[in-house]
Amino acid sequence: MKILLEEKILGTQSKKNSKYYWILETVTGKNDATELYVDYFPSSSETGYIQDVKDEIIQKINAENIFSFPYEPKEGDYLSIKNNLRKQEYLNLIYLNNHWIEEIYICSYRNCDTDIYTTIKTGVAFLTQDV
Repeated sequence: MKILLEEKILGTQSKKNSKYYWILETVTGKNDATELYVDYFPSSSETGYIQDVKDEIIQKINAENIFSFPYEPKEGDYLSIKNNLRKQEYLNLIYLNNHWIEEIYICSYRNCDTDIYTTIKTGVAFLTQDV
């Protein structure tokens, strides 16, 4: 499998012309803790092509830089890969202990009550089978 996450500012036109897009975020601060109750809903879709190849995606991103720009992940960075045509198909990854792992349930690894996330970069994703 070949994977390339190409940097592109996501506007209406660039999202329209690509099947998959991605958003890379990082923790930039903390809020005071609140007493809100958080339900843990699934954070990654259960079906679709991204889910079928998620093990390959995770293996590649942990072995090499699949971004089209120099990038060194840091603890807590968060990557969402989404299908532009099917909103229920996506994969959410978080960088913990020097590895990207899937976050299956929203806020199961992130501290959503206190962490402030800011978008680093966005772009289009190219996922192709080797020929």
